[in-house]
Amino acid sequence: MTTPNYPSSPPWSASTKRTIVIILFATLALAVYRIRGLLLPLVTAVILAYLVEPLIKFITKRTKLNRSVIIGLVYLIIIAALVSIPVSAISPIVNQVNNFINNLPRFVEQIGELLQQPIVVAGNEIPLDQAQIEQIYLSLSGNFISLVQTIGTQSLTVFGSIATATLSTLGWTFLVLFLSFYLVKDHDQLFQNILALTPESYQQDLLHISGELQLTWNAFLRGQLVLSGVMGGIIFVIALILNLPNALLLALIASVMEFLPTIGPVLAAVPAILIALFQSQVSWVGHLMSPFWFAVLIAGIYGLVFQLENYYLVPRIMGRRLQLHPLVVILGALAGASVAGLLGILLAAPTLATARLFILYVYAKLTDRPFLPGDAAVVETAVTDDQENEKK
Repeated sequence: MTTPNYPSSPPWSASTKRTIVIILFATLALAVYRIRGLLLPLVTAVILAYLVEPLIKFITKRTKLNRSVIIGLVYLIIIAALVSIPVSAISPIVNQVNNFINNLPRFVEQIGELLQQPIVVAGNEIPLDQAQIEQIYLSLSGNFISLVQTIGTQSLTVFGSIATATLSTLGWTFLVLFLSFYLVKDHDQLFQNILALTPESYQQDLLHISGELQLTWNAFLRGQLVLSGVMGGIIFVIALILNLPNALLLALIASVMEFLPTIGPVLAAVPAILIALFQSQVSWVGHLMSPFWFAVLIAGIYGLVFQLENYYLVPRIMGRRLQLHPLVVILGALAGASVAGLLGILLAAPTLATARLFILYVYAKLTDRPFLPGDAAVVETAVTDDQENEKK
């Protein structure tokens, strides 16, 4: 039986192509909205795969084992680590978080009592509008307590889920591990398929954007993970040396706040200052000075530690990939909190950097300019090196 020789279909017009593209984007947006409950485990799986990939590459280069075998062994180790998390390691964190949340209203009330007292400098009382100060304080303190209690409740829910290991928790954990396993195993093939579907004239742009995104997220995720562990360890040791209450909680807060550039370290110091101000008698150092000066000492120690981080650790671990204004970070964190809760706050900075990259690309296309931010960085580095050589 011979196949009839039908004429080829006519090419689509420009208006038809635009209509189809709009329909596809609308369908994709609707699909994402309908499966929005799966976005959190999917994002978690992508992050886990991104963190595991360097380890897989390292072991593959150093051994003669098959890549699939190495991936399987690494994920078996991850599962064993998750299964062996002792409840005794989670229980102190939960207790300290509960203790701090329960004491927070008392801390805030004591701060209000301090603000009601007149300020005296060199025997002279400074006149202040106490009513206006009290009104501003009540507004700010109420919002602060609500924010801390919300974040603390979410954290307790996470730790409680890990500790109780409910069926739902195990199911979501299995889903994240399953997705990340195949992302690590087949990510090269997935990217090549996406590249093949891209028009040839845009393939170079896709390669360039993906390279920039890799540098950005590499600087944030892997670098921030190292910084988080280092800063949490430093704060924990300092709190133990000073015998500051809730040392484990303060270390955990410092680690988590590292994922929020610029304002994170400031927020991490607030609980320590409050504890030093109202529980100074617990610390052996607090007995040697007044609560106010002990709080000042703690603030100074935090400032010194984070200055050391900014000038020594950050340039060596993360580089300068995430150069975002503090106001932009704050607004992004608030938007992320409303969309994805705690995860939205933690991923606000790299998401903003990613959005900035795409905005620059669209702007370059609208103004008929080349989009080569990586080349611009190379040129800038070369110019700087030439200037240094001329000075020498």
